[in-house]
Amino acid sequence: MKRRKFLLSGALGAVSASWATRAAAHTPYRQWDIFRQRYLQILTSRTDLDGDALGDVWVALLRDKLPLSHALVSRARDTVRVASLLKTNQGKLAILSLADAEAMFTGKAPYDEYAPLPLEVLLDHGGHLLVTRKDLPLHHGFLITTTLMEQARTLNLTVPADGRFGMAVHAGAQAYLRGEKPEMPPAS
Repeated sequence: MKRRKFLLSGALGAVSASWATRAAAHTPYRQWDIFRQRYLQILTSRTDLDGDALGDVWVALLRDKLPLSHALVSRARDTVRVASLLKTNQGKLAILSLADAEAMFTGKAPYDEYAPLPLEVLLDHGGHLLVTRKDLPLHHGFLITTTLMEQARTLNLTVPADGRFGMAVHAGAQAYLRGEKPEMPPAS
């Protein structure tokens, strides 16, 4: 009888281990990673209607000029969620009002729990900035900046020479300002 209980508990253990492995293999997190690698997401906030509208215009242009970017707007419920997504590297680009960009970068409320948030500026629209995490690859920043600056007059865009609020200008945007063309990585 003890042998039967032992074998039964061993079999149940093997089944539960197999189930746990299968359940872990079917979690969506790997798919989110693939999604983020395949699509150029620009975060906006549903609470900032002007920034969200800019996102639609800029993404349409990026999708037209850089079709392989698969650019899209990812709308967060509010700017605190945008800060969370940037901090946890679930997004690399965001359109933020000047006030929100400064507060996120400096860690002021309501973004104090996300400080320090390593943001850099790509583009300035006057009342809004296109910001990125520092780890956005140089060539990505350059391509985004170059593409949107082709319509700078229509879109009312500039690349700030000195950044904003102590926030640096991304290396890709700096390369654009200097008239350089960074070497692109080999296609895979």
